[in-house]
Amino acid sequence: MNGPIDPESDAQSGEFVRLLIGVQPLLRSFIGHLLPMSDSRDDLLQEVSMVMWQKRTSFTIAGDAEKDFRNWAYTIARFVVMSHQKQAKRQNQLIFSDDLIHTLASEFEESDPRMTERMPALGRCLQKVPSDDRRLLLERYSQHGAVESHARVGGRSSAALRGMLFRLRIALRRCVEQELQHQPEA
Repeated sequence: MNGPIDPESDAQSGEFVRLLIGVQPLLRSFIGHLLPMSDSRDDLLQEVSMVMWQKRTSFTIAGDAEKDFRNWAYTIARFVVMSHQKQAKRQNQLIFSDDLIHTLASEFEESDPRMTERMPALGRCLQKVPSDDRRLLLERYSQHGAVESHARVGGRSSAALRGMLFRLRIALRRCVEQELQHQPEA
């Protein structure tokens, strides 16, 4: 698949969809890194995906398809986030400057070259976590205030749940490291 994507080609559209689905977890993390206090991460991810689909004919591969696609996706996400910030500014909401968005984006892109390997390993490790603990972890990172509401419902203190989350994150990090050690080098 060299050159621009032909929207009429089922094979190329299928490859595009495969790449789009594969980059979703990274894009969600990327958007969360750019807007850590925002509850609109999923909405922005959906908007980025729609823009990518609309612009799919402009995507070209120069070398490594996954890396080229990921970089293209990050660029589009950066502009979608900046557009979101402009809308928020018009509504007198606290926003980050475009320079800070660019800095955060560059920091994220350079932070972990093994991110594409870590995400599948994290998924496998999450499957090993008991379902109640996994739900707590997922709610913590998908909902603002999830720890407090989980504590109220479960009759525990927020501090106890934070300690539990800390231990779960350590266990997950160790599991991911072990998973990566057992993978053959590319």
